[in-house]
Formats: sequence, structure tokens, C-alpha cells
Amino acid sequence: MGIMILWLILASEQISAQTLTLFDCLDKSEQNFPLLKGREVLLKSSDLNIQNLKNNWLPRMEVTGQASWQSDVPSMTADVQIPGFSVPQAPKDQYKVALDVSQTLYDGGRTGKAVGVEKLAGDIEVQNIEVQMLDVSKRVAELFFSILMLEEQKQQINHKLKVLESRRTELDALLANGAVSESDLKKLEAEVLLVQQQVISVETNEETLLANLSSFLGETVERASVLKEPSVGELLTPEPRPEYSLFSLQKKRLEQMTELQQRNRWPVLAAFGQGGYGNPGYNMLKDEFDIFYVVGLRLKWTPWDWSSTKRTKMVLENRIRLVDIEEETFRVNQIRAVNQLDGDLLRYQQLIELDSEIVELRRGIEENSSHLLKNGSITTSGYIDDLDAYISAQINKDLHQLEYLQRMTMKYLTGDKKIKE
Repeated sequence: MGIMILWLILASEQISAQTLTLFDCLDKSEQNFPLLKGREVLLKSSDLNIQNLKNNWLPRMEVTGQASWQSDVPSMTADVQIPGFSVPQAPKDQYKVALDVSQTLYDGGRTGKAVGVEKLAGDIEVQNIEVQMLDVSKRVAELFFSILMLEEQKQQINHKLKVLESRRTELDALLANGAVSESDLKKLEAEVLLVQQQVISVETNEETLLANLSSFLGETVERASVLKEPSVGELLTPEPRPEYSLFSLQKKRLEQMTELQQRNRWPVLAAFGQGGYGNPGYNMLKDEFDIFYVVGLRLKWTPWDWSSTKRTKMVLENRIRLVDIEEETFRVNQIRAVNQLDGDLLRYQQLIELDSEIVELRRGIEENSSHLLKNGSITTSGYIDDLDAYISAQINKDLHQLEYLQRMTMKYLTGDKKIKE
């Protein structure tokens, strides 16, 4: 008994592992999306740029060396010569090696703002990948439902094939008794061949779509039967559109750039020092190698830039307004898309309500035609027409249900027209 229970558990787990839901496919396609690796690269690049900006607070050191000869140097002339005393003169050949060190003490917050701008730039590039991923999700959803629709058609066509083969067997018996003509049998056989062609066509298309879906998922989907259609309840809460986050990040970055432009006019205070060895040192009139050094504070400020900062801020404000216009345009287009999907959903709801009644009526007509065919009351062509109408009604019913779910999925991915974030 225990072994049987264990076998049932393992079997159920195997069956579960072999099924792929719509959301499984969407998750796998995201994981297999090539640009997903690019997202990590973008984040690393942004971190490196931020680290470079933060280095502004670290001491800057620079080693310089110089050897020169000049045509003239500062000198002094005396009208009266004093015995034992000569007027010092700077050497014309000069040599110097020095180390310059500077440390920023205050930069008006420009480094912090620059870091914020760079971080937002990285976030924008990553969000752009999310926007592109949405297109992949829509393509995967289209393939998913296209495969399910082909599978439903194949099942109904195979059912039709079985019915035709059963009727052919019946006609063979009737032909032997002289109840039907040989042409009736040949018409039925020709219809069987046509249906077999339809099966081949559907199976070929299905294999192509399965291969395409497999390329998105990064794993082989061997047959359509592993795909499990979603329930309506899973699709009732649309996902927020990534474009709204992208617009928000773009505006935040432009606002940060505006503040950065203002901070670039603030004073910068730095400590500096220089130490070195050369001939001459700071005493230009001393012709010998000597050590020299200097330390101090340096203030840099641009109180007037001829309105350059003001104009740059106006440009950035205009760019913010352009992003607002793009966001509003996107929102309007999204409303139109959702309205179109709502209209399609209402139409399919009304079609589905009538499908069951149509199928039952067509089934009754086909069964009656089958009896008439056996009695020789109708021709084979007449029966085939009734059978086609019944199979078509059943296919339409199944397709309308799948098309309804497909529209629900598109609405789920398109997002609710009232949701921004």
C-alpha cells in the first residue's frame, strides 16, 4: 500500500513537472532573455562610474619634473662695486622635481548630485531592458495561445477523421448490399484524404510554433499537450507598465541634472601642498639644489557665468516637459489599447454564450444526417457538409474560449489604463 502511494506521488510530481503554464513560460523567457545579462553589465558599469565620482573626495597627487634653460633670468646691477661682494644671480639652467597634493574640503554638493545623476542613468538603462522584456512577453503569449489553438483544431480534425473512417466502414457494408453507390464511397474517401492533409498542415505549423517558443524559453517544448491554459482569475490583476517607471526615472534624472548645474556655480574649497627638490628652490637667487615646499588653501568660485547655467536649466526643464508629453501620449495610447481589448472581450463573451447552443444544434443535425446517409436518403456530399458544420461549430467554440483568454492575457500585459505604478 505504501509503495503504491509513493508511486502515485512520484507520478503526480512527474506530470506536474511536465506541464508549462503561461506564467512558467513568461518567467523562463525572462530568464533566457539575452539582455538580462546586459542588465548586470550595466549595473556594474554604473557602480564603476559612481566610484570614480566619489574619488573626488580622495587626495589627488601628481609628480612633476622639469629641466630647462632660459635665455635670461632676474638679475641685479650695482653702480658701486663692493670688494668681496658679488650680486647673486639666478641660474639659467634649472631643474625641479616636485609632488603636488590637493584635497577637496568643500565642493558645494556637486559630487553628491553627480553620483545621484549617474545612479539614475544606470537605473534608466536597466528599466529600458524591462520595457524591451515586455515585448518578449507579448510574443511568448502569442505563441503560447497560437499553439493551444492549433492543438484544439488538430483534436477536432482528428475527431472528424475518426467519424469519417467510421462512416466509410458503414458505407462499405451498404455498398456490398447495393444501398449506396460507389461514387458515394469515393467522395467519402476523398474527404478522408483532405482531412489527413489538414492534420499534416496543422501538425507542421504546430511544430514550427513549438520550436519558436522553445527558442524563447531556452528549453525544448516537445508537444502542445504540456501547455496548460491559464484561468481567468489569474489574469484579473494587470501588471504595472514598466514605461511609467521609465518616465519617472527620466524626469528624476533631469531634475537632478538641473540641481547639479546650479551646484556647479557654488564655491569649491581645497587644501593644497607642494614639496620638491631642485635648483633653484623658492629662493631664485640661490644657485644650488635645495628642498622647497608650500601649503595652503585654494578657493575657486564662478560668481558670474553670463547666464550659461540659467540657459542650461531652461533646456533641462524643456526636456522634462517633453518626457511629460511622451508619458501622456503613452497613457492615451494605452487607454485606446485597453478599450479595444475590452471590446474584444465583450464580443467573445457574447459569442461563447451562443457557441454551446450552436454546437448542440449542429450535433443533432449531423447525427440525423448520419442516419439518413445509412438509409440512402441523402448523398455523401450532403452528409459531409453537415459534418463540417458540426466540427466547425465545435472548433469555433474552443477557439473563442482560447481567444477570450488570449485577450485577457494581452490586457494583463498591456496594463490597466488607471494604473501607473
